[in-house]
Amino acid sequence: MKILAFLIACFASIAVADDFKLIDGKEYKNVTVSRIEPDGIVLRTKSGIAKVYFVELPKEVQERFHYNAASAAAYSTQTASRAGAVTGRGQPVEVISHGAQVDINKHLALGSVTVVDFYADWCGPCRQLSPSLEQMARSDPDVALRKVDIVNWRTAVVQQFNIHSIPQVNVYNRGGSLVGTVNGADIDTIKRYVAQAKTSG
Repeated sequence: MKILAFLIACFASIAVADDFKLIDGKEYKNVTVSRIEPDGIVLRTKSGIAKVYFVELPKEVQERFHYNAASAAAYSTQTASRAGAVTGRGQPVEVISHGAQVDINKHLALGSVTVVDFYADWCGPCRQLSPSLEQMARSDPDVALRKVDIVNWRTAVVQQFNIHSIPQVNVYNRGGSLVGTVNGADIDTIKRYVAQAKTSG
């Protein structure tokens, strides 16, 4: 029993505390790696969970976690298509950006209502809202859901859309005009904007 307790303590100490510095200078101090994915690492921080993509990390960290650009690209495509595969008779759900600037007009489903969900993997309210949005897109063929992963607060897409809190949901009508923006996991207000967007434009 003592040996087991000792081994658990050893493994616990291995999992404890690491520091990561991103190429843009941002630092994650005293964090643990909770999961390694082909395109990045998921860190457990004091304030929650954050995903850091390998492209944001220095080369030595990429090598330490055996980063492979081809595997990462395949994984991202697979994840996006899996998100699309869950849709029934509705339109496919698409992740259209992982932090990079995005030309939203190219991704609007003209003729349908487009709901754009700005989120991040580490955001609790985003994870609460996401199933409701996906269900709405699945069950309503007039609604297309596009997801933008902001990754962190320093990415280009955050500056582009002037995002100060997530989840942020933008609702566009059939003609591609913005009908409304909802901050927070307020599905009722989002549904109201969607109803409004169906009748305008």
